[in-house]
Amino acid sequence: MSSDKEDIEFLKGCLKSYPDFPNKGILFQDIFSLLSQPEAFGKLKKLLVSRAKTVAPQIDVVVGLDSRGFLFGPIIALELGIPFLPVRKKGKLPGKVFTESYQLEYGETFHQVQ
Repeated sequence: MSSDKEDIEFLKGCLKSYPDFPNKGILFQDIFSLLSQPEAFGKLKKLLVSRAKTVAPQIDVVVGLDSRGFLFGPIIALELGIPFLPVRKKGKLPGKVFTESYQLEYGETFHQVQ
């Protein structure tokens, strides 16, 4: 069985990097390359759940940001036996929502939660 440190190094080697995407000066690290490899995805799941379990008594809900958070958040929530709460980009949720803005390297954006 590999150690967490070995798994992290393995995962780093599986990432694809794209310099100057989406704008000059930004190094985009593509996590989708991990999802296309079952061994890498399994190691990532194990690490995420293990880290979350270390603070599980303090966690009431797992929040996943649109859209990559939807890939990992439900897995962690299911393993911990707690709810998953999706946070969407502005304008994607019906009903009453709470809106929060934040700054990116290349501008401002908004997220909403019901």
